[in-house]
Amino acid sequence: MRCAVLGLTVLLAATGCATSAPASQPASIQVTIDGKKLADATDLQANAEAQLAYTLEYGYVARAGAAAVSCWFAKTGVESEVDERLWCGPVQVPGTGAGTDWVPVPLKEVTKTEDEVRYEVQSPQVPEKGNRSNPGGILVRTDGKEFDPSKQQDMTAGRDFLAVLPDDGKRGNVDLGLGNADVKLRDDLLGVAVTGWANPDIWYTSEGTVRAESGSRLRVLRMKVEKLNETDSGFHRTNWQGFAPQPSELALEVPGKRQTLPADRLPATGSVFVVFTVPDPQEGTESLVLSTLGAKSLEQRVEVQTGKRSDTPPPVLQRAAAPGQFSEHTQKIRFGDRELGMKVTGVRLGRQRPIKLGESQYDVATISAPDKALLEVRVEAVGNLPDTAGGLLTKDLITVTLPDGSTAPQVGARYDGGPLPFAVVVEVPADTRSVSVGMVEGSPELPRLGRTTIAPVDSRVTLALEF
Repeated sequence: MRCAVLGLTVLLAATGCATSAPASQPASIQVTIDGKKLADATDLQANAEAQLAYTLEYGYVARAGAAAVSCWFAKTGVESEVDERLWCGPVQVPGTGAGTDWVPVPLKEVTKTEDEVRYEVQSPQVPEKGNRSNPGGILVRTDGKEFDPSKQQDMTAGRDFLAVLPDDGKRGNVDLGLGNADVKLRDDLLGVAVTGWANPDIWYTSEGTVRAESGSRLRVLRMKVEKLNETDSGFHRTNWQGFAPQPSELALEVPGKRQTLPADRLPATGSVFVVFTVPDPQEGTESLVLSTLGAKSLEQRVEVQTGKRSDTPPPVLQRAAAPGQFSEHTQKIRFGDRELGMKVTGVRLGRQRPIKLGESQYDVATISAPDKALLEVRVEAVGNLPDTAGGLLTKDLITVTLPDGSTAPQVGARYDGGPLPFAVVVEVPADTRSVSVGMVEGSPELPRLGRTTIAPVDSRVTLALEF
């Protein structure tokens, strides 16, 4: 089995078992809070560990060491003083990096005398998916063992382990021990492409290694991600009708478990490594699931190893959203007493596209049938521009013609303060491979200009949609 070796770009912090404290520790110690003896401190540790067992059982956290999870007091730096909570670990919060996480367990005061204080454990404060929680100092147990959580060591990954790590793309799949893969999922808010896959016995990092514990196997995915809701200017609106479009969710399904990859662990555009565990022996397949949220929800699912789809997505989502490069073209138009240019600056294909409603609010249009696609054509008025906000009135003069000669129905547009809209959205058949775009003649009543004749001067622009 080939092993994958990462460089310094992978921010993977591995840790060893917390119970491997130096053997020279004293047999037992007495911890204090505010100078008072903490009664039944050993029982508090045991009670907290019993509660942590439930978080492990239900996958809220994953084991990150070879031994059982232990609960520790955090020293404050003053004599035998500790703070008013226990720290249980080491564990890994699924969706974070692959370093050590710790779960704080608050303590509640029950009784207090001049010399002694008694506490009881509260519910563990398990961090949200993708969030980390770590103590600030040295940890200690009542048997005298100490542990420094800042020291990184090799990690043993348990069931439900899931780490999302950055990848600068400087090293190829062969160098990393990854097999090539070609698995794609996208909607109009998130695009994902799995480009590498591995089933290593051990995953090396600059700070340690990760291996699966007995009963699990390690998996590694290399994945390109683009958050289209952040990189696509069409969604950079603030005045949405109702709620703004909800960012799509990406999840990893392994046998018996579905885990969401936290959005804040994914770059706006870039590559990541996803390191996770699956049951051993294998009980099924791993799948990526992309969920489009909102009133027009959609769920797409694809097997990672084979690329096989287990859903029936709209055909438009099996095509690219836009060309890698776009050549701009300009149609000359007569705009009243002057000549302008309508420059076509870009196109996008999708299931959903943002459009403007009236003068202020925006909404998201959706295809009317699975075999349809929304084509967004972005335009820009160039030349000696007139002083008018005419986009609402000139948008219907910009038409998109299909190869059979018919005009694609316009479902909306986006416009601002210029004489032309900056995007028109039409509905086309999902397999459309080319269209023509151009202005038709009309005489709208424009602000500050009044009735204005608008007409094409030269031929329409032909756009190839082979991407």
